[in-house]
Amino acid sequence: MQETGSPASTPSEQSEELHQFARLMGIIRALRSPNGCSWDRKQTHETMGKFLLEEANEVAEAIGKQDPLHVCEELGDVTMIIAMHARIAEEKGTFSMAEVLRGIADKLIGRHPHVFGDVERGLNPDQVVDMWGKLKVEEKRLRNRLSSRMEEAGKFASALRAAWQIQAEAATVGFDFPDRAAAVAKIGEEAAEFRQDVESGTAAAQQAELGDLLFSIVNVARVLGLDPEQALRQANAKFIRRFGQLEDRLEPAGGFTGKTIQDLDAIWDAIKREEKAAAQASPSSEREPVL
Repeated sequence: MQETGSPASTPSEQSEELHQFARLMGIIRALRSPNGCSWDRKQTHETMGKFLLEEANEVAEAIGKQDPLHVCEELGDVTMIIAMHARIAEEKGTFSMAEVLRGIADKLIGRHPHVFGDVERGLNPDQVVDMWGKLKVEEKRLRNRLSSRMEEAGKFASALRAAWQIQAEAATVGFDFPDRAAAVAKIGEEAAEFRQDVESGTAAAQQAELGDLLFSIVNVARVLGLDPEQALRQANAKFIRRFGQLEDRLEPAGGFTGKTIQDLDAIWDAIKREEKAAAQASPSSEREPVL
């Protein structure tokens, strides 16, 4: 939808807004990083929730005092807390700041068809409020449809998280596997179909079957109460760690030059065996499965 009703702003104003917002998000990410602030790292949605209420009250108080500079400062505090909530969610793979902004922008456009759409212009405030009431009723009706909630889940930045949420929505009405064994068996079924298309199917068919296979894997994670996003992050970190060890061992002998895949596999397997032995020797509370 074209945002024809957008107020005029200069390129420099738009650039400064984008720059400062990106700067804020960069600061929040730095504070939440392993080398950031211990207090900021330990915050959760629950602990930050009370601060949002406090800062919102301080905004209202500043407005009541008609102090523009104080209002500006307090609005900054509220924005910081919103950014922190968005970063916490981004780390969990549930949503991102981009999704927060897109959601409210889409809602504003949808709620103002008399500005951005083809509804008659020049509505008075009472007519606008009446129109909003009708729009909210329709929005509520659509939200109550499971397929609509699934579509909303599909907007998540993470396709893994979206798949998990879509499956969870379907499960609320009993559209789910009877037990974990059935969910696991589905992976084998989808893997066989994917293998068949890899051997004789088109690229489009392979892509579709790969999606089905990934979807079934996420379903197993959901049924078992596991986090597929976290599992993949751990797998990524494990691969990087092992690859670093592989490079360390190859470096004295000239690196990868002249090494066959058999040579590399042998070293890789040795690294895995050593990790497994170290894990078995450590206290059980510190053990991590070695695959």
